[in-house]
Order: sequence, then C-alpha cells, then structure tokens
Amino acid sequence: MPLGKRQQRLGDLTKEDINFPKYLTPEIIHCALFVHNAPTTEDIKTRVEYCAKQIGDEAMAFAMALLVLPTLMNNMEHSQDYRDWKESKKKTIN
Repeated sequence: MPLGKRQQRLGDLTKEDINFPKYLTPEIIHCALFVHNAPTTEDIKTRVEYCAKQIGDEAMAFAMALLVLPTLMNNMEHSQDYRDWKESKKKTIN
C-alpha cells in the first residue's frame, strides 16, 4: 500500500518489474526513512503507529529491523567472537 499518491520509481522500473524480497520492499524502506527522520521521540511513536497501520505489523517489523541494524552491527564488531574471527582472517590472508 503506498503511503502517498506519488510513488517514486527506479527509472521506469516498477514493483512488478523487480522481485523485491518481502523484507526490502520500497514501502518498508520508505517507512524506515519516515521514522528515522522524525524530529522528536513523540513523532517517532506517532510515525511508527501510522506506518504499522499502513503496511501491516510484519512489514513494520522489517522496517524497524532496518533501523536497529547499525546498532546490532556496532555491538557485533565489539564482541570477542568478532575480534577472534577477524584475527583468524588476518592469519589466513597473510
């Protein structure tokens, strides 16, 4: 379901031309950006509720997952398992 009347397109490709994975559709990306660009915490809550009504709970969960991905990646990079793996990769490359 589009959020607005105008839909941006990738060139002249449409949703029917691209086989998007269900977790990476334009609606999900647009909702993630809409929430990300909210100026206040209160606006974030309002935007999350609005988007969830527009695209559904499962799609909204995917949009929220996109928003927490940088934090998860940062946490992972600071884990001992990651440092051990990175060190083992250095040994095999050199």
